[in-house]
Amino acid sequence: MTTETNEEAESPRVRALASVRKGWWFLAAGVTTAVIGAAASVYVPKILDPQDTRPIAVNVVNNPATVNTWSGEKFGFVMPKDVTPVGQPSTDCGRMVDWVRRNRAADHQATRVRLVIQGATDKGVLIENLRAKIIRRSVKPEPAGIGFRCGGTQGEASPRQLVIDLDSEGRAADYAEKVPGQLKPFGFTLQKGETEIFDLAATTKGTVDWVIQLDLVVGGERQTVEVNNRGKSFMTTAWNSERIYQVPPGTQDWVVCTKSPHERCKGGISPADFRYTS
Repeated sequence: MTTETNEEAESPRVRALASVRKGWWFLAAGVTTAVIGAAASVYVPKILDPQDTRPIAVNVVNNPATVNTWSGEKFGFVMPKDVTPVGQPSTDCGRMVDWVRRNRAADHQATRVRLVIQGATDKGVLIENLRAKIIRRSVKPEPAGIGFRCGGTQGEASPRQLVIDLDSEGRAADYAEKVPGQLKPFGFTLQKGETEIFDLAATTKGTVDWVIQLDLVVGGERQTVEVNNRGKSFMTTAWNSERIYQVPPGTQDWVVCTKSPHERCKGGISPADFRYTS
């Protein structure tokens, strides 16, 4: 069953933000959540000299293959059903991710996004919460097309990752690993010029369209900033494709894996051999 949700009344303080791989955006009001890991410093261009009405600047990186936090992860994607994509995929994982995104693929099982937030007001910005706002949900995975996979090299996990379950009631971020005495993930204040990096990973057992919301307090006033994916919602699905094309770690060669009922993989194929219809 698919449900449309309007979880919260839209406030005039809510401002939509398109997700981009590069480029900063100023927000006057909040964002969504998932797995979050804080990082050290990042280069912040001088162009980030905001107006007084803009409390934070946000940069969204929606290609997880370019983020070191997930250097050891495999990335899966599900194409729309019976749709032939434009162009051909690259064996380079980062370029493959860009290609599937351009062709409207959903993230398989988990959506990973890096969110960089910088304080941009003299008043200071208290970040109270990161959470997911559901646009549309199907409890069971919706039928979709073939799958793509890449990544999976060895890497180290971030020591401060958080996770969000898109199927849970509150959909608020929490630490992936519980540590005795550890405080809640949020409740810190960004002063002007200070930067925090969050690596977000949201999961579901169904199919979910969602956006990011960040609850802020600026000068004693509560605000909410909303972040989307290039003018659209993020899309995460647990649909298991019958046919998956992938590049095994450490190679530049395509293999195709099918489920019958166990996964079997065969090499020696090229994008010209790919079948996108059932």
